[in-house]
Amino acid sequence: MATSRSNENRGGSNTNTNEPELCLVCNDVSTGYHYNTPSCNGCKTFFRRTIMKKQNFVCQYDGKCVIDKSIRCACRHCRFQKCLTVGMDPKAIQQNRDPIGYTKRTRRYPAAKIVASVPPIITKNAQTSNSVSAEPIDPTWNPEHQAEDILLENLMQVERHIESIRNSHMTMKKALIEAVLSPSIFDNPQFLEFQAQSKHTIGILRPATQDDYHYWHEREWAIMIEWAKTIPIYNQLDLGDKLALLRHSAFPYPSLIQCFYTPDKGPDVIVFPNGAFFDKSAEPSRPAGFTRKKHQMLDNLLKPMRKLNIDANEFAAAKAIFFLNPDADDLNPLVRSKIADGRSAITNALYRYMVKKRGNEEAADRFGKLLLLGTVIATMAVEMKEAVVVANFFEQIKFSPFAKQLLFGIRDDDIIEETTTKGEIY
Repeated sequence: MATSRSNENRGGSNTNTNEPELCLVCNDVSTGYHYNTPSCNGCKTFFRRTIMKKQNFVCQYDGKCVIDKSIRCACRHCRFQKCLTVGMDPKAIQQNRDPIGYTKRTRRYPAAKIVASVPPIITKNAQTSNSVSAEPIDPTWNPEHQAEDILLENLMQVERHIESIRNSHMTMKKALIEAVLSPSIFDNPQFLEFQAQSKHTIGILRPATQDDYHYWHEREWAIMIEWAKTIPIYNQLDLGDKLALLRHSAFPYPSLIQCFYTPDKGPDVIVFPNGAFFDKSAEPSRPAGFTRKKHQMLDNLLKPMRKLNIDANEFAAAKAIFFLNPDADDLNPLVRSKIADGRSAITNALYRYMVKKRGNEEAADRFGKLLLLGTVIATMAVEMKEAVVVANFFEQIKFSPFAKQLLFGIRDDDIIEETTTKGEIY
């Protein structure tokens, strides 16, 4: 019996090194050999369930999805294929000893780390149709889960102010470094309350002009910076790494905000808070690259987001997951794992939130579809960057100094000059 059993679960972690052995499927910490392969409990259970239920999955992105511990649930097709690729053996499953259902598992993970930098839950202004009540956390949960859920709750609270600030008439001083280094406006309740008193109004819709595009993109970028400063892991980074994350997200972030917060005036229409709109109509005055980007945004982002009917809490989490990209260009290699851990924490908390709200089956499907938007955003970001570089080179669009610094980088002497200049951003 012992010999037969060892075919499924052989040994524990690697004894030849102090480093924990990793799951070959998702790179999480392995809990041992499962079906002839070092794997975590999550991938072990997923593989067993897929085989025993004879499930077939379809990938929406040509079988090229990335599978790691932060987004391993996003595409079940690619996850199962990777299980097979790394050597998980369906024949090693013993049906009489591997029932489908709950089994109490002993996790041989390293001790959970308490995230001391996470701020307390904010309960002010929490009354909204999409809000999550600040219920007491189950004391049986481990400290890591508690920290993750508090982090997500704070992101949700900040998101409740985003639309109000976006719609306000808040004026902005175009100084990138000063904006990055100053305290976040979302930590100033009096400022938020004052700005909410004056709003743009939609009124009669009108086609967006070039000035509208410039105005709203720079507002989205300014809000992105203020929002980023509410994320604990972002605040732990050096200035250069903060700028790298902002630059990486500068292309897709406005599209995300515009798709989520636009009023529904049709399946292919984005409306700004001042009534300016754009759709699939040709705009001869704009570069061809921006026209393609507009169609991608409407077809590949707006439609899926509406079909999923994403709530504000899910959007808050997804936006942070997309923002905290450890593969962003120009990041210090030493901070990539720290950023990945921050993203994983939000991903874990988001999944628990979705399970609590929607149940296991719906949550798993919805969670995967939501995270797969990251593939769309990554593709859009690459093409947007190419279009912006071309437009700047041929002077097809006049970028402000703020936009140039954010999109194309900033020189060291600019950093020295701006960090020694005093003043207020807003």
